[in-house]
Amino acid sequence: MKVLAFDLWGDYGHFKKFYTTSSPLTFSIPPNTAIYGMIGAIIGLAKEEYLKHINGRTTKIGIEILKPIKKTRITLNYIDTKQHFYLIKGRTQIRTEFLKEPAYRLYIHISDENLFNELINRVKTKQSYYTLSLGLANLLANFQFKGLYDVETLEQSDKVNSVILTENVESIEMKEGKKYFKERIPLDMKEDREVICYKEIVMELEGNTIEGKFKNCYKVGDRIISFLTP
Repeated sequence: MKVLAFDLWGDYGHFKKFYTTSSPLTFSIPPNTAIYGMIGAIIGLAKEEYLKHINGRTTKIGIEILKPIKKTRITLNYIDTKQHFYLIKGRTQIRTEFLKEPAYRLYIHISDENLFNELINRVKTKQSYYTLSLGLANLLANFQFKGLYDVETLEQSDKVNSVILTENVESIEMKEGKKYFKERIPLDMKEDREVICYKEIVMELEGNTIEGKFKNCYKVGDRIISFLTP
């Protein structure tokens, strides 16, 4: 199996947590469900069709944190778009949490060879069919090809460089200066955008290697990663 690795970054990002309403919070990483949309945007699959081809059954995703996770809150002005603009009198101010200067390395494999090759070619040439964003349309994203690798399966590993599912963690060696964090993220959804799988993940917020005992890991180049599989 081959895996495409490419870096993804931007000034700000927002991947809304499903349980927040009045003061939206963001996940620390782009969840799989957001990455499916990013892949579709790069390849050129329309919003109505990309989940037919890019989903938890066809696509493997690994995520490495490249820069420390930083979050900030910004107040946004919302308006009622059901009215004509000249009739709008007031604004609703919502304090929204954003990721500041987020940067990740994505490890992607798609079972459909044609779509996978199309993704590889577009990432290599830095071409995206649709504008790529980090969660919200105005939060523009940049990306850069890092490599195409053959994957070596590891039954067990004493370290991992990526975010990992808690179900694949047997133990973690706590070390001074490292910041570990758990989060429950959506991993798959139907074509009608109904989420059908949530799982808990573990990450090191500074992007450092996590040490301990882990299963279902893979060697990709000089990195040890784990896929976030539904």
